[in-house]
Amino acid sequence: MAVRARLRPHPHRGDVIAAGAVPLAVFALIVPLRMVQWPLGARFGVVAVIALLLLAMGWLAELENEAPRAYHSVLLVSGLLTLGVALVLFAELLGSARPPGAGGLMWIFAIVGIAAVLCARRANSGACTFIAALALAVAVEAFVAWAFHPRGAGTSRAILVVLAVVCGGGVLRFRDHRRRHGVQLVNAGALLTVILGATLIFTSLATAFFVTSAASNPLAHGVVGSVGFGWELWILAVGFGVIAYAGADREPGPAYFGVVLLLEFAFLAGWRSGRGSLVGWPLFLLAIGVAGLAIGLRPRRELPPAPGGASPAPTIPLTREDR
Repeated sequence: MAVRARLRPHPHRGDVIAAGAVPLAVFALIVPLRMVQWPLGARFGVVAVIALLLLAMGWLAELENEAPRAYHSVLLVSGLLTLGVALVLFAELLGSARPPGAGGLMWIFAIVGIAAVLCARRANSGACTFIAALALAVAVEAFVAWAFHPRGAGTSRAILVVLAVVCGGGVLRFRDHRRRHGVQLVNAGALLTVILGATLIFTSLATAFFVTSAASNPLAHGVVGSVGFGWELWILAVGFGVIAYAGADREPGPAYFGVVLLLEFAFLAGWRSGRGSLVGWPLFLLAIGVAGLAIGLRPRRELPPAPGGASPAPTIPLTREDR
């Protein structure tokens, strides 16, 4: 009990404790990269002690209001990040490759995700919900890669779509009574879709670089941006969806992800290495935009006038006979 009391941060010193926790977490990230002359066990021990210390303080911190204070979230997030590094070193101690393969990443991120879920429930922390969603998403991707050895990026992209849909289901569940967790699930699903779009852009650019090196190559026309219609539709739909959510619930975070998604869509659907055409997405977007403006700017019918300014009926007290 004395140790618990010593580790429990006092709220009036929370900002000072957080100011010390951040550089301590950064130190834990630097040690495995810089101190390669140390034995692996020593590096793991240092990082593990820091991770357990930060997580213990974040776990024991008092929840003063419905949402955790800033220092409380800093302790939990710092502890979860350093926990991931400690688990990577622990996997290497067990004989895993460096960096760990798909199997190692699966259980590493699964443990981090479970720990983040527990912290989110304990402190009602939306930041921990965001970390949990991303960590568990990586664990699922790693499990599929370890168990099924898929070829190509199509399977990983399909899993990203499924995980984003799962996050959307969580939003529907938590939006009313656990709003901050719902917002972070929106952010997580949007970020997974941003990663999906980034892989498509990278593939398009790589294809254009390797295939269209010669200007006379017949494959040089229309290679960049030749992404499947379904992928482009998904990115566009998620971009519009998260922006609509941000406007409806007045949450700025999802709007930023929505803008990034729309920029990715614009690149994938717009950039071509050869002659382009307005047929397809350009005409569809033009039609939708013009229709929206036309509906919004159509002539309005004046509403009927409000009832006349008649004074309210006088209040008449009840008499004995009325009773």
